[in-house]
Amino acid sequence: MIRNHRRLLSLPFILSLLILLVACGGTTQQQPRPTPTPTITPGEQLLRKVANTLNSAKTVHGVFNLQLSGGNMNGKLSFELWNETPNKHRSVVLQSSVAEIPGGSVSVSDGKRIWQYDPNKKIVYTGPVQENQNGTGSTGGGSQQLLNLVQSIFTRSDGTLKSSSATVNGHPAYDVYIVPQGSAGAKGASAFNYEGDIFIDKETQLPVQVKLNVQGMGNITLDLPKLDLNQTIAPNTFTFTTPTGAKEEPLKQGNTDGGDSMTLKQASAQAGYHLLSIPSSQSKYTLQGINALGAPGNQIYTLNYNKGSLSFTIAEGKPLANLPANGGKSISLRGTTATISSENGTTTLAWTEKGIGIRLTGALSNNQAVGIANLLA
Repeated sequence: MIRNHRRLLSLPFILSLLILLVACGGTTQQQPRPTPTPTITPGEQLLRKVANTLNSAKTVHGVFNLQLSGGNMNGKLSFELWNETPNKHRSVVLQSSVAEIPGGSVSVSDGKRIWQYDPNKKIVYTGPVQENQNGTGSTGGGSQQLLNLVQSIFTRSDGTLKSSSATVNGHPAYDVYIVPQGSAGAKGASAFNYEGDIFIDKETQLPVQVKLNVQGMGNITLDLPKLDLNQTIAPNTFTFTTPTGAKEEPLKQGNTDGGDSMTLKQASAQAGYHLLSIPSSQSKYTLQGINALGAPGNQIYTLNYNKGSLSFTIAEGKPLANLPANGGKSISLRGTTATISSENGTTTLAWTEKGIGIRLTGALSNNQAVGIANLLA
């Protein structure tokens, strides 16, 4: 179920979180991972069991509490979501300490149409569900993106059972230490670099907390105080009525799957401003695709590049502009001041240019990152 909702991110803050995770990870076209060993550890058995349970669920109803700290973004966000296969969803922001995403923000899809309500602007962005190349409706939403992230962590991590006697919010739980698949055997096998702990309720066999340290991002804590699967959801949950005084505007849906990514011309036209890119004369660099996430006016665009076996991502957008820097070194770049930092082989170079935030991330040296940044035109 979860893997079918990968397209649209309606909540700007979750958008920023996920796009930075993508920036840490590049695209799915990474260097081949080493062949996994046939031995399945107890930790990996737990991860697989949870992933199978989540993927086979017909409905999901949960409350997610998200906290970011120690990186360029800091804040708390709580939202409730309802999800029903194959393509219905609703998410409501309950509380937020982040100005970009106020409480009361709503994203709804009935499988045929999408509504995204921004209470600050009093605008409902709405449009028909787009179909991808496989015929799957691209309803998406911040809730689905977060579910995708949770699911991908369970399916793409190597796990070690750290404790069978942990306790989270009064729940006896398993504590599974996780790293990306293949990272133990080959450093840099996965460019989405993270480590942390997943806590699995011993009674329900469902996650109750995820704690991650993500390179270039900081610390992420995700609490799941409520997560109910396969319970009946009232049909009117997936309907939406425009609030009094709000106006409707068309929803521009940028593709977010690397297989259906936009061209540079399409992305620039949708953005309404020039997207910096590596000139085509630099033939050693290959643009693999461009992905867009976010509601109109809040999109972030990621340009995914390869140069031989080297992969890196350039993320650009107004939500990334003038973010406070925590750590790193200040350098002069392109007539402004940038921040560069490296951790466990991943380098992040961030700056703001003409009101647009730009973040270059990959397994690069500082000199390589600066050299690529200076190529952009």
